[in-house]
Amino acid sequence: MTMNAWVASFDAVAASDTVGLELYDIDVSRWFDALKTLKTEHNFVRLEFITGVDRGEGECEVVALLSDANARTIAVRARVSSGQVVGSVVDTFPGAAWHERELAEMFGVALSSGPAEHLLLAKDGPEHPLLKSFSLIAEPKAR
Repeated sequence: MTMNAWVASFDAVAASDTVGLELYDIDVSRWFDALKTLKTEHNFVRLEFITGVDRGEGECEVVALLSDANARTIAVRARVSSGQVVGSVVDTFPGAAWHERELAEMFGVALSSGPAEHLLLAKDGPEHPLLKSFSLIAEPKAR
């Protein structure tokens, strides 16, 4: 499968808001299959990271950065609405476990692998501190 075929089969849209980085937007329902196909058919064997970006009003973007053996790097991005589940890629990229745990704990993203074990935040600590809606204790009160 060529990269153009991958783009077509996953309805990926090449983003224009980047500088020098190949970035593809996909539907979150295709997340697992798209990343697995990039690894197995396009040799993007290295997962650099997965992270989230809070877009406010219950929406978050999940972004994965992948590299191949020739140091070609691409990013895949999917928008996640509150209540949607992101397919876990841990079986394809074992190193994704830490990144997925961060998504769950810091951004509140639900993953198909189930609830994340609390390893980054205390069980009785704050919920999802990287969301824009998170209130900082040191934040000055509105006047």
